[in-house]
Amino acid sequence: MANEKSTYADENNERLTVLCVSLSDVGHVNTVLGIANALKRKNHRVVYATDKSWEGKFIKFGIEEQLFDEKQFGDEKNGSNRNPTDFVDELYDAMKMPLIKRLSKKVPMFISRFHGTVAQRESLLKIVSKVKPGVILVDNLVPYPCLIETNLPLVYVFSANPLKAFDDERLPPATMGLPINDNSDWASARKIIKETEEPVRKEMNKVFREFNLPLLRENRTQFVSTNLNVYVYPKPLMEDYLRLCPLGDEWIGLDHSIRESDESFELPPNFKSENDKLIFLSLGSIASRLFQLMSRLVKILSKCKHKVIVVTGKFHDKYELANNMWGQPFLPQLEVLPLVDLVITHGGNNTFIETLYFGKPM
Repeated sequence: MANEKSTYADENNERLTVLCVSLSDVGHVNTVLGIANALKRKNHRVVYATDKSWEGKFIKFGIEEQLFDEKQFGDEKNGSNRNPTDFVDELYDAMKMPLIKRLSKKVPMFISRFHGTVAQRESLLKIVSKVKPGVILVDNLVPYPCLIETNLPLVYVFSANPLKAFDDERLPPATMGLPINDNSDWASARKIIKETEEPVRKEMNKVFREFNLPLLRENRTQFVSTNLNVYVYPKPLMEDYLRLCPLGDEWIGLDHSIRESDESFELPPNFKSENDKLIFLSLGSIASRLFQLMSRLVKILSKCKHKVIVVTGKFHDKYELANNMWGQPFLPQLEVLPLVDLVITHGGNNTFIETLYFGKPM
């Protein structure tokens, strides 16, 4: 991992106890796990707290596990006790809508996720009391009020595109696909986002007032730490952003957060001959549910002369893969990427960075 200053130990090489807390979605866990592995290599005590579905994932790296049931203290009214795949399904539905409706669709989803973090208060405070961390690393789309309540140093990790983390008027707003060299639509787009997300911020601040905690500032649905904030994005691609919007000392950038490989992968026997080129089609957990899009891509790629590995996702059984294709609902991406010659992807931050890391064209 490339970074311009070490956050792993103080000048006296003190051994820290670091508690990692993240949303249980794959992208968030894998990003934080990469940082956790680096901390562990520096001989720090690292503990990971997340949903019990990840049992056994961290211990193999020497990272302690403090797992809980995300739904145990859920609030059925607010949807915080739903399975994480429910939110993926809703995001999938939202992706088919026009922009304004798509943004509005996310409002109840983010409120539900926030109430989920509120509902986890008892579980997380017990973990903090037991682990006694010196610092907490957090990666979630929404705040954890109980972690702010601890008054411990918080380090926020932003595993998504950094534009969402910065949210600065000197840069284009995130998720809108606007160019950096033409700001003519920035203000109107930012206004749309602000108006759409305001109910989320109001609901969050209502809870913060109840706990007598600091409030989110205007236009924000997540805090920025006064201690340290970590964005994960390759330095060469950050140059334009940083030229327009220099960051303070409370920010640090990582070129990547690639976790250690813990899985094995082999291509099916006789699938690829020595001279075959290999294409990897991976659209992530959300975009892979766009069945019409995936079906069209599969049909097009079935006509090419190259071999294709497909992450088929939720609708695995509905695809008829041609003889030049092979796929599974889920594949260990870090093991697949070194083998391929080209990657076709939705552009999610993890896949994007991992593809660059292995030097593969997209």
